[in-house]
Amino acid sequence: MGLEKPEEARATTEEIIERHAPDLRHFDVVDGEAVVGWMLWWTKNDQADVNDLVLDEPARAPELLPELLELARADGVRFLGAAGVPGEPAREALVAADAFVPRATNMILGLDGDIGDPGELELRPMTQEEFDVFIAGSVEDYIHELATAGMSEESAREQGERQMAELLPDGLASPGQTFFTAWVGDVAVGILWLSTERTAAFVYDIAVHESQRRRGYGEAIMNAGARWCRDQGHPALGLNVFAHNPGARALYDKLGYDVTADYRSIDLDDAG
Repeated sequence: MGLEKPEEARATTEEIIERHAPDLRHFDVVDGEAVVGWMLWWTKNDQADVNDLVLDEPARAPELLPELLELARADGVRFLGAAGVPGEPAREALVAADAFVPRATNMILGLDGDIGDPGELELRPMTQEEFDVFIAGSVEDYIHELATAGMSEESAREQGERQMAELLPDGLASPGQTFFTAWVGDVAVGILWLSTERTAAFVYDIAVHESQRRRGYGEAIMNAGARWCRDQGHPALGLNVFAHNPGARALYDKLGYDVTADYRSIDLDDAG
């Protein structure tokens, strides 16, 4: 389920293609003399991605795997990645191959239905002091998440530091970024970082402070954030959850989030 305005989605796609044009290659998929589909291949750092795949017979996508591994090795990367996207049967069939390992899932919640009551929990804008404490550990935490999800330490650090710099050029005042501290009475129990620059808002970070865990505050923060986004006119709230965090995934499933992309990869060192 995607809830971006068509013109916004188109502009986003065009911007991504233009920005990454040097890293993108288009291939025809052939069977004998016949062209039976096409693939968009994206190489970046130590990873190559099947960025798009369309086949006349989508169920045959796993037959491409030996050649994809050979192509990835020729490019000198360590990982081969692909995303299973609902409604795109060739990519869904490809990532269903046993060799692929789950890494992360993108999910989205439409905000036109019922949203749970956050109870006594409320979101208050972060102060500069609270932001400074939060951001001091946030970059390293994100780099650790990327590495745990399968990325090399070097690539995880490069991506983590670059993305944080791009997202937060002005720190707490960075445009399109909203930071909250979650409170229950006079006790700070967690944080929430939302991106509000597009039609659909996006959760960049949510955390419950260690001393406040197992009290239902994660669910309350998500509900409070969803209600805030709805009040601001956003039709949906998206997020990314790493495969190594099944507890968070279970929460988002419970709250009614739908999968928009299931990202998986193969470590070529383990692929034989």
